[in-house]
Parts: sequence; C-alpha cells; structure tokens
Amino acid sequence: QQSVAIDLPQKALIWEDDNAKVWISYNDPRYLEKRHNIVGCEEVIAKIEKALAGITKSAAGK
Repeated sequence: QQSVAIDLPQKALIWEDDNAKVWISYNDPRYLEKRHNIVGCEEVIAKIEKALAGITKSAAGK
C-alpha cells in the first residue's frame, strides 16, 4: 500500500524522563501492517521486527 510511505522511513524516538530513565519508542511493524492493510509482506515485516528488536536491545545495553 502506498499509504505506508507516511510512516516510512521507520523512526525511533529516544528520550530521558525526569527520573533519568531512558525510553525507546517506535511504531511496531505489525501495527503498520494493519494500519495500511499490507498483504503479502510477512517475511519482510518479520525481518524488520527482528532488526528493530536487536537495535533496541543494543541501544538499551542488553
């Protein structure tokens, strides 16, 4: 679906709250899949999920 372009490229928001806790947020690829009625991209979405999970864990030092 062309409408997914409104949410791409994938972005992440990283911020620190008043208690010095750092947060990482991004739109889950499954949410984008449903939001834009994407069909037939299961393998690509799974790869994106895995990549985002790895990046998030690495950034969080886990």
